[in-house]
Amino acid sequence: MAVTSRPSIPARSPRMDGEATRARILETAGQLFAERGYADTTSKAICERAQCNMAAVNYHFGSRDGLYLALLKEVHKHLISLDYLTRLAHSAQPPRRKLEEFLDGLTASLLNADSWHIRLWAREVLAPSPHLDGIIEAEALPKFGLISAIIGEITGIPAGDPALTRCVLSVMAPCMVLLIVHRDMNSPIQALFQQPAADLAAHLKTYAFAGLDAIVATRPPRRSARKPR
Repeated sequence: MAVTSRPSIPARSPRMDGEATRARILETAGQLFAERGYADTTSKAICERAQCNMAAVNYHFGSRDGLYLALLKEVHKHLISLDYLTRLAHSAQPPRRKLEEFLDGLTASLLNADSWHIRLWAREVLAPSPHLDGIIEAEALPKFGLISAIIGEITGIPAGDPALTRCVLSVMAPCMVLLIVHRDMNSPIQALFQQPAADLAAHLKTYAFAGLDAIVATRPPRRSARKPR
């Protein structure tokens, strides 16, 4: 008896991967929110540019606000991720090397001209959305604590001492300015965005360590614990 072969079934075109769709929505929404801000960016505009429907946004992020919150988390991950900073702070590297590595990475992120992340964060800081407090608590405060620990190792200033907070603020202030100043704005520091990140990082490190060393030099010597009689 002849065996009849089944007709071959044409291969289906591969269905668009869910992760690829999610990434495309994130990238598109990031660009739009950076251009227009939280209040003036609609879900319709995001979906039209991302070439997806509202169901895809709701499926991956729950809502427009869920998407925006995911973007704020992406911004912090882009700058310096919490996982990376945790590993750096708890590593066996010398404390000064930890701070150097942190400033190198942060400066490179800040001067990345192709990134929408910095522009989005600048808009968020200058015109806060309802999500700013939550992202600061979840991302910024833990990072502040880790940076404080690194600077505490360098200076010997204990946690909880206001002097340590002042030191962290002094080290971070130049980076905070670069976060909120638009690179295309006509300002005295505009030229900084045109120079190599390594040059700016070298200056920030020299300035930071000189300041920290000066603070340590002015602090009274730590008293040694009395030995029990």
